[in-house]
Amino acid sequence: MQASRVVEIWVGLFVAIGLIALFFVAMQVSNLGEFHTAEGSYIVRAHFNNIGGLRVRAPVSMAGVTVGRVEHIGFDEQKYEAVVEMRIDPAYKTLPEDTSASILTAGLLGEQYVGLSAGGSDEYLQDGDEIELTQSAMILEQLISRLLFNKAEEGKKTENAAAPPSPVSTPAVQSDQPATAKVVSAPSKAHAKAAEPEVRKLKKSSSTPSNKPTSKAAAHEHRSAGHGAESRPKTARPN
Repeated sequence: MQASRVVEIWVGLFVAIGLIALFFVAMQVSNLGEFHTAEGSYIVRAHFNNIGGLRVRAPVSMAGVTVGRVEHIGFDEQKYEAVVEMRIDPAYKTLPEDTSASILTAGLLGEQYVGLSAGGSDEYLQDGDEIELTQSAMILEQLISRLLFNKAEEGKKTENAAAPPSPVSTPAVQSDQPATAKVVSAPSKAHAKAAEPEVRKLKKSSSTPSNKPTSKAAAHEHRSAGHGAESRPKTARPN
């Protein structure tokens, strides 16, 4: 009996220790382990069009180093944007005033966090200041839709490039015709100028009276008729 009770006690202790370990692991994974607020920390705000899957207690990092946590997430009813309040650790009080904030993803499908990029200003962020330069979270569905849309546009361009050109281009034919007409008309004018003397001679010959040949022909016919009358034998008249 005593041995069995000792075994049960040890089993209970191991189970309790395992539950406590699981509790602390869950707290660390869910970023709920840091309940305390460091003295001297300050809060900065940033507006985002879309925060994606960002959650409270998400890390705020710069150059891979965690410099704070997301304190609160709200909604601006005037700008219709998400407002993210970040609590920065007091050890990082020299963040430039023109620092930019982006919502990034840890890995391919990991949790989202706020990444800060330092600017070049000599003034530093103070408690209650707002980060002006922000970049919203990239949504996986939007990236896939953009990729598909770009592929479809590329396919349309390749189809249009592979299509055969139109066989007849009427403007080009019409534009060529006047040029050929000009080329042909130039020799015809020169030929007409060269043929003007011959035309003038023909006109002069045609303008001379044409009754001479006709009168000669008539005289010839008259003569032939006269000779014919003379050559006829004279018949004796009856007494």
